[in-house]
Amino acid sequence: MLSDGYQPIHVFRYNPNTRTVFILAGATESLEILVFASGQWRFNDDET
Repeated sequence: MLSDGYQPIHVFRYNPNTRTVFILAGATESLEILVFASGQWRFNDDET
């Protein structure tokens, strides 16, 4: 998705408390992705 589409990654943050990775990517910084310790991932759709 990101590497195949050559999307820029703006933020890559690991949270050791929740053991999750947050990625902010895309030309307009419109892709927010959470990666969990299990390897599962989802788009972050929080609008707060």
